[in-house]
Amino acid sequence: MDENTLYSLHARFKADHDVPEGWYRSGHPMDENAWVVDLDLFIEVTMKAEEWEALRGGPFALSIGEEEYEVELPADASLDECWVMPSCGLFEAAPGVTEEQLAEAEDFEEDTELGRFGDVYVIPIVADDGE
Repeated sequence: MDENTLYSLHARFKADHDVPEGWYRSGHPMDENAWVVDLDLFIEVTMKAEEWEALRGGPFALSIGEEEYEVELPADASLDECWVMPSCGLFEAAPGVTEEQLAEAEDFEEDTELGRFGDVYVIPIVADDGE
């Protein structure tokens, strides 16, 4: 898939329009089950249905490469759609913003003048008992 098509699909996804399943896999791979499109990170997590059910409303470990993050699985999370962790994706500094300015900023996550963050999308995949 060419880059224009990928970004077109990303815009459709962000606008909550229909997109082909797994479209984000044409993005830049970050790990075996993680891809980047723009600044957004898409992570597929595969578990059996009963494992997902046991985790609802509580924390679980999300691995990206050698990094491990603890995230909350929403109690009402649907296993038929992804869920989002806003502003937890990659960061891009605004033009002209220096590393020193970012280091001096008290809370640059909230300061959109310093740059922008992507989101993280967790895509739950329910494994068959045979997997």
